[in-house]
Amino acid sequence: MSRLHFAPAWAFGLALLLAALSARAEERAYLLGVISYGNSAQMIASEYHGLTAYLSKVLKKPVRIEGARDFTSFGERAKAKRYHMMFVAPSAVVEANRSAGYLPIAKIPGLLSVSFMAPTKSGIAFPEDMKGKRIGFTGKDAMITRLAFVELRNLGIKEPEKHFGSLAYYNDADGVLAGMQMNLIDIGVANSGLFNVWTNKGFDMNLIHSGKGVPHLTFGVRGDLPEAERRAIAEALFKATQDKEAQEFLRFSNFPGFEPARLADYEELAKILGIK
Repeated sequence: MSRLHFAPAWAFGLALLLAALSARAEERAYLLGVISYGNSAQMIASEYHGLTAYLSKVLKKPVRIEGARDFTSFGERAKAKRYHMMFVAPSAVVEANRSAGYLPIAKIPGLLSVSFMAPTKSGIAFPEDMKGKRIGFTGKDAMITRLAFVELRNLGIKEPEKHFGSLAYYNDADGVLAGMQMNLIDIGVANSGLFNVWTNKGFDMNLIHSGKGVPHLTFGVRGDLPEAERRAIAEALFKATQDKEAQEFLRFSNFPGFEPARLADYEELAKILGIK
């Protein structure tokens, strides 16, 4: 009888202890924020495992990954300073800087730019061929989509809803590619690097128009982290090519490594997108 009476109390006490230990572990860990585009937590953890394992080892502190579904939800979490670090499109880092003081410390070498493309069989090869056609973008709040609308204005297309036959939005660039393959859209919008990847994989496409290059994916940290911690994170990223686990992440993502980044690198991007 006594065992039946005290077992629930014991179980409750154990649950409280486990919860407390979990909370302490959470406090000791760095939280790395990314944009997941709807992928599951398990998929995100697997994709970034090499990077988080490497950083955890070098920084001697666990690094956990957390994905936000889109740029808007990511921005809300960044504004609340939920993340200690972030690895996202540069526009998201700039906006996090404006809202919560995050600082860029490293970026992937090279530039990102928006590209408009279409299957060669569609006959769409020049910007003037796009009128009346069905066009597909990634998320409405995605950086590449925002850059695309800037380019459309530069091309004199001030009312895309009237210029195109229809506008569609997909979770990610893979959705854009699938939309073209399934003949759901005539024109796909993605970053220029993906155009090269897709054509190298055998997809026959025309490059219709490309925009101006902007900084590549960027690693940012909270500005209120101690300077020694910020420096340690940056140095770890610059040496990532020397570690086996980090190499696996870079190879999977087709990234050459990291190079230094500073806030001044993003001034033009902020002006282009009107980030204040």
